[in-house]
Amino acid sequence: MAGAAAYPWMAKIALTAVAVLCVLYLGDAIAFRLARQPYGVVKVRRYYAMPLKGNRTEYGDAGVENDTCVHALFPHAGFPPCWYARRHTEKWVTE
Repeated sequence: MAGAAAYPWMAKIALTAVAVLCVLYLGDAIAFRLARQPYGVVKVRRYYAMPLKGNRTEYGDAGVENDTCVHALFPHAGFPPCWYARRHTEKWVTE
């Protein structure tokens, strides 16, 4: 059984991957801060699922709402990126 010392190249690959992700996120954050229109809007259809007696559930339509997203690769300011939000336009409310 070989330890981490037997594979020093794996540590270099892992460190390089982490460094690339950090630089990518930092660049994305700077581009987000400098953008003129960093926020976008996506229409999301909401549905509800209300539990009833007897292990039954009532489903219904809660309407369409606009959700805020950011024009970036990663989430910023508590909002998802628009490329992700456009692919997830249905949300379920269970409370």
